[in-house]
Amino acid sequence: MECRVPKDFELLLHDSLPDYAADALFGSFGSSAAVSVRLNPLKPVSGLQVLEGEKDPVPWCTGAFFLGERKQFTLDPAFHAGAYYVQDSSSMFPYLLKDLISEAAKDGAVLDLCASPGGKSTHLISLLKDLTPLTVVNETVGKRVPPLCDNIAKWGALNVIVTNTSASALGRMDGFFSVILADVPCSGEGMFRKSEDALSLWSIGAVKDCAALQRSIIGDIWPSLREGGLLIYSTCTYNHFENQDNVKYIAEHLGADFVPVDEMALSSVKGLVKLPWGYQFVPGLVPGEGQFFAVLRKNSGSGRKAMRQAKGRKARFVAAGESGLVLDRVSGQVYMLPDDSSFDFGLAVEFANQMSEINPSCIRTLGCRVGEIKAGKIVPDADLALSNALAGAENGHFCVDSGVCGKEAALEFSSAEIDLETALKFLSRENITPQPSWPRGYILLKYRSLGLGFVNNLGNRCNSLHPLMRRILTKPR
Repeated sequence: MECRVPKDFELLLHDSLPDYAADALFGSFGSSAAVSVRLNPLKPVSGLQVLEGEKDPVPWCTGAFFLGERKQFTLDPAFHAGAYYVQDSSSMFPYLLKDLISEAAKDGAVLDLCASPGGKSTHLISLLKDLTPLTVVNETVGKRVPPLCDNIAKWGALNVIVTNTSASALGRMDGFFSVILADVPCSGEGMFRKSEDALSLWSIGAVKDCAALQRSIIGDIWPSLREGGLLIYSTCTYNHFENQDNVKYIAEHLGADFVPVDEMALSSVKGLVKLPWGYQFVPGLVPGEGQFFAVLRKNSGSGRKAMRQAKGRKARFVAAGESGLVLDRVSGQVYMLPDDSSFDFGLAVEFANQMSEINPSCIRTLGCRVGEIKAGKIVPDADLALSNALAGAENGHFCVDSGVCGKEAALEFSSAEIDLETALKFLSRENITPQPSWPRGYILLKYRSLGLGFVNNLGNRCNSLHPLMRRILTKPR
């Protein structure tokens, strides 16, 4: 794409970055970023189709690769099963901070504030897989929540709550989070190379409006970060108003210390621009798109306060019998959270109840959706098939106690390995003929040991439980 940038942008860029970096960016227009993927360390990934052919590792992110060409990801069942995520390499910067994030996350919950579509959220989950802290991923814009929920479900982790609410609502959870990643809405200068719309909508006025909105968002969420907690601030833009100026503002006006990143880690990114108040990926110097990030440590404020259920009210979310199961009394939806000593189950349920009192519709998923109770049975949810809790399982059984929902409700299913042709038929919601060896009832379909989805085998045909919104329309070439 031939790119003619506004003169104001050219001047602002030279005012925001070293001249060599600005010149490199302008020289990169007309080219595109290398295609890159990041593997899911929580799922079996051997023999992946996406890694066939030419590939090179992303130096600053273990388990990520540059591909020699863009693959037809839609026709790879492993993509839909969450074995990998297609993500620009510059957006993989959280790996550079893994030691900082891991140390801070030992003390409590983690938040990805502006999370959709979920690239950085899934990366945080992967980086913290050995700690399994409560991880909240939030999206304020309603129409951006479904793709976030889909991508979180595909990743398969149970320690994640997806919320759809404002920074000010989450900010009422005083001192609750130990780490907050805020990839704030910005003027999108980092998208200029691949989006003419981003270029046409740019103006100095829009930049300053974005900078003010970013300060407002951080100000709203700030009370929920505990003293000593980390704020990771990032944008996909270049100008100093939205980047360095805002980082300096947070440090000086909200109370934080700028945290330099380990030089050894930074050395893996050849061409990364180090600025007084952050770090900048610049196309022409790196293989990816534009991305700015900075780390701050809060130096004032409260620690986590104990949450209390309002007197006289029944909790909406309650433990539901089997370890890890939670029932939503309002919808009849059954969820599953981690059942291990490293995860604070009670904290997660309390958080969900507290937030549902602040905003009744804000909890979109609580761990993993197991299914919905209907006529005394649990109808399995598509998300359950993607859960890492079912890894290696040939069958499954879930049960909700009668004392929780009035009478006992249960789910039982078996599993079947399917080939590529059948997997693509399932993902397209085409009719699948059951094999003679398949028992009747709910069946978890697996492709290369990766959970893909459920069907209900009626004997002569299968009813698909694959969501219509996730149906693929692309046909093989």
